[in-house]
Amino acid sequence: MSLSLDGYFEGLKHDLSWHNIDDEFNRWAIQELKNSDLHLYGRRTYQLMEAAWPKIAQDPRTSKDDLIIANLINNTNKVVYSTKLRSVEETEHWKNVKLLRRFDPAQVRKWKKQAGKEISVVGSSLALSFLKSGLIDRFSFMVNPVILGRGTPIFKGITSQMNVKLVRSQRFATGNVLLEYARSDRVGQG
Repeated sequence: MSLSLDGYFEGLKHDLSWHNIDDEFNRWAIQELKNSDLHLYGRRTYQLMEAAWPKIAQDPRTSKDDLIIANLINNTNKVVYSTKLRSVEETEHWKNVKLLRRFDPAQVRKWKKQAGKEISVVGSSLALSFLKSGLIDRFSFMVNPVILGRGTPIFKGITSQMNVKLVRSQRFATGNVLLEYARSDRVGQG
């Protein structure tokens, strides 16, 4: 998840225009997407992704990296949690999607036990539910060299301490810094 230096994942009115994205970032994103075989979305993030990536996949001007990203997102299994959406629709460029009405920690624990790649939680409200249920093992933050001053804080709603350990960091030419943390009680676990 991209963050500002002052801890916001989006600016006012859901602004994401401040994200630093270049070829190096795209190479990292491609690898992250290849390491995941299930994406879990909240409604708003899902609608943003569904509105953008199928169009990107069909645009002849799309860069090679963006086309790879679009195809990876298209073909990855996707679950959207929403009580407001009536349905989700699969298309040629938006496949493998399922709608669930409620967040069920027991179901997620079953998915985590299945053989496969990583499960990615995309969107902060949903991530908060996962965090409160003890279901997040690793945090991956792409810190952008910008101070927004206002927006939506990444950990809005967290009221108790959780200790984490830095397990990886990487500096990007744009000034972005990737910080990956594992929960301290899960460091070394597979």
